Amino acid sequence: MTFQPIHIRNFKIICGILLFVILIYNFKISNSLKYEANGDAFDYIHLATSLGKTGVYGHTSFNRGELLELFKTNKIEHLKVNEAKPTAFRPPVWPFLIAGIFILFGYNLTYILIFKFLLHLLGIFIFYKTLKLLKLKEVLILFGCFLYAIHPSWQLYSRVFLSEPITFFFMSLWVYLLVRYIQQKEGFFFQSLVAGIMILSHPYYLFLPFSIWFVLFIYKQFSFKKLFISAIICISVVSVWFIRNYMVLDANQVVLTTSSGAVMAKGWNKDVPRLHTNTKGDLADETLVLKNYSFNKKKSRNEIARMNLYKDATLEFIKNNPDLILPIIGKKLMSAFNPFPETARPGFLETGRVIFQILALFTLIFYAFFSKNKYLRSFAIALVFSTIAISVVTYSGFRFRMPQASLELLLMLAMLGEILPELKTKLQKSG
Repeated sequence: MTFQPIHIRNFKIICGILLFVILIYNFKISNSLKYEANGDAFDYIHLATSLGKTGVYGHTSFNRGELLELFKTNKIEHLKVNEAKPTAFRPPVWPFLIAGIFILFGYNLTYILIFKFLLHLLGIFIFYKTLKLLKLKEVLILFGCFLYAIHPSWQLYSRVFLSEPITFFFMSLWVYLLVRYIQQKEGFFFQSLVAGIMILSHPYYLFLPFSIWFVLFIYKQFSFKKLFISAIICISVVSVWFIRNYMVLDANQVVLTTSSGAVMAKGWNKDVPRLHTNTKGDLADETLVLKNYSFNKKKSRNEIARMNLYKDATLEFIKNNPDLILPIIGKKLMSAFNPFPETARPGFLETGRVIFQILALFTLIFYAFFSKNKYLRSFAIALVFSTIAISVVTYSGFRFRMPQASLELLLMLAMLGEILPELKTKLQKSG
């Protein structure tokens, strides 16, 4: 019978106790705030309720106050909802998961929180398996899993019903499957499949899988055949949603989310160079592009028409303001890679997030210029490229970048695994 070194065993115990306390505390905070959902967080609850009650991914006649009160008083369970208006304003994965929870276990918001925390525990295990594939030292693996489990961004966004924590999980799962395929040539189909699900969880990551596969191909870690098949499988998964939107919304065009028009307008208007920040970029006023755009203001527009109105007005703004193109792109890119909050946000978790983002930036620089690991360098370079692409098209921000923290943390730990042995050798030689 073998025994682990006492310091490793004690480290595990300490991390386990701290993790248990932090997760319980975070769950308690989340549960106390569950009836205060607003904005995007409320939309996901609303859409899931519509799915569960009517079978339609759409909007019901309930407003925010009415629906949350029905949940609070436990009256939603047996309430009959007759109809809902189909929508594609939000990405579908998270509402479908919530609807499944409602149908299986009942219409209780606490059940969603339980699901998210259980999914996070599974994510910790998947992250552990990924680090094992990288053959890191055990103490580094344990430390990394602990940091993954208590990550400040996860704690902040797990307290509401936003889609970022779910995307965080799918990002972790996809990276594990991709690393496993590269090292063991197993699970190729599943990594492509999960990449599509990740995009349907959060369209901010539309460019990331394709960027990583392409850079892996450039570094000869992926054959062109694998690149092509991965892209086809991923696009096929996303296309299920395209087809649904084409049929249900009578879109007559490819639509991922109808919010894309407004999101594009938020990132391209005259106030971006002056007011855009990485903490409040999503609060920009999309209607600014309409002020000097000629259109019939009295005309009634459906969801697709409003999306196209914002897109057309944004393109017109870009065409008519060539002098603002570079300042806007520069502002958004500086904001996207700036680890510091451009609009101050107090709090211990916000401070922890800043520290992590500073380390993540140094990690990306290390992999871009110094690392010997080609496929992890591919991840870092592709992450930079995809961030640039999505930031130019729309806008970026701390919240949207939360899910990629799992990949950034993986790269950080792998970097330590790469440089610490070399540093130790140099110190021994100098000593």
